[in-house]
Amino acid sequence: MYSNHSKVALVLLLFLALLVSSCTQLAPRYDAELYSDLTEVNVELMQFFSSVTHGTNKNTYPERNGHYHALIGRIDALAMQSNTRPIPNRDALKKINHYLNATETNILFEEQPPSVNCLQRISISLNRMREEDEDKGLHTGAVALFKNEVLISMDQALTYESFLNR
Repeated sequence: MYSNHSKVALVLLLFLALLVSSCTQLAPRYDAELYSDLTEVNVELMQFFSSVTHGTNKNTYPERNGHYHALIGRIDALAMQSNTRPIPNRDALKKINHYLNATETNILFEEQPPSVNCLQRISISLNRMREEDEDKGLHTGAVALFKNEVLISMDQALTYESFLNR
């Protein structure tokens, strides 16, 4: 009957009609303080990665221990702060997701801001990096891989939060 393209177009048109017909806000409000804190912790993260870019030695880990804990604590606090903002009309999100699941599309709308997931991934990466640094030190390749993980997630968090300022 309908091709896959027609189904996707129909779903998107239905979603657009639902969105336009209601005044439902499907994202949290912009939080200037949260965005400012994210940009500050991003600078701190990049400074930290710069300090370990040539690798580390297990014996000097105690010098970095406090930096790891401070960064991880700030990231976790920002994730919690981001997650405390209410997302208006969760019932509308559930109905949309239920309908999209029924149409077998791979589009879902999250019930928490994407920045929360991004910040949680950063925390996990930093914890893994800290553990490896403490156990055996870090070689330059490992530092680059951890930095890349953090950069991707931080870029996504900053992009999403700045998008809310529209």
